[in-house]
Amino acid sequence: MLGLTIILAVQVVRMLIAKTKISYLVDNSYFPIVSILIPAKNESAVLPAIINNLSKLDYPRPNLDIWVIDDGSTDETFQILNQLQMQFPYLQVHQRESTGGKSGALNSVFPETRGEVILICDADAKLPVDFLHQTLPRLQNQNIAAVQIRKSIYNAETNFFTRCQQMEMSCDSFLQTHRIAIGGMSELRGNGMLVKREFLEKCHGWNEDTVTDDLDMCFRLYLAGGEIEFASIPFVQEEGVTNWRKLWLQRRRWAEGGYQRYLDYFPQIFTLGWQKEIDLLLFFILQFILPIGLIPELILTIFYSHNPVLLPLQTLLGIILTVAFMVGIYQYQNLRGLSLIWATFLGSLYMLHWIPVMIVTTLKMCVQTEHSVWVRTEHKGIIND
Repeated sequence: MLGLTIILAVQVVRMLIAKTKISYLVDNSYFPIVSILIPAKNESAVLPAIINNLSKLDYPRPNLDIWVIDDGSTDETFQILNQLQMQFPYLQVHQRESTGGKSGALNSVFPETRGEVILICDADAKLPVDFLHQTLPRLQNQNIAAVQIRKSIYNAETNFFTRCQQMEMSCDSFLQTHRIAIGGMSELRGNGMLVKREFLEKCHGWNEDTVTDDLDMCFRLYLAGGEIEFASIPFVQEEGVTNWRKLWLQRRRWAEGGYQRYLDYFPQIFTLGWQKEIDLLLFFILQFILPIGLIPELILTIFYSHNPVLLPLQTLLGIILTVAFMVGIYQYQNLRGLSLIWATFLGSLYMLHWIPVMIVTTLKMCVQTEHSVWVRTEHKGIIND
């Protein structure tokens, strides 16, 4: 355990001290055709807002190909989309029976799109008007298969859960940029991700046998020979979940999908080069393996005087989270002094929810005979302008 901790500690130090650049890439001469895909299952509360938002994008209209996939909705989505098509004649709507989750929705419309670049947006997304001008230039590098944009919570001030989700995204943004800086892997986050058509075709589209289309696509793109870039500027806004039950269901799905991709793509993922392999090992152990062992080890330590074997890894995880939360919140939320320290404490405390999430998810995956089905996160359309 000490040997493993030393190896991983070297990787952690390299990652935390890595120098990253916040680049402002704007190219007003690069106008590829962009297909914007919005999977929508019972999203009547938020669809008008995102279509109005996309209509204001500063980009040549002939080069935009906007699609909404009505994924077997049972609410007023169909009627809302009919009204929106009258207001925005260029809006294209694809209706289907819901199978294969979000991946199935994306696959169903992908052959009909004409974009060189595919932008995936959740129905609750809000983009700045210059979004495409700031993001598309990153794809001019032929090795870049996709770009994930930093996410932000637009209803962050609603309650404790939404504030912590905002801090969690700031922490994630710090880790993503620093992982890339040392040759590690970046991850797609579903909302606000741009993917080149040529790489999607190499991957034969999205995997419909997964509950996390974005995490699964990460491994598929890397195995197809691409790289994934992360952009901290601009950012895409989305609605955070507002209670513990919705948070639990969402994180259970994320945990299962994150887990499953390691099983689905093992051992191919260990052909990506040593830098990415060490990066994968570090985050697999800290995100998935360590939380499972914490409770049993605590019981053994208290009742049987067992030596805390996992303590070195726990310490390492604590250091990563503390630094990532503090620096991420400092950079992206502009907090300073005692406010920064308090936010870091709350964010770290909030992250403890991953321990029961991972334990329950692991037990569930051990006994279930089939993969879980994809379940959408409910959006209410809370707007804070």
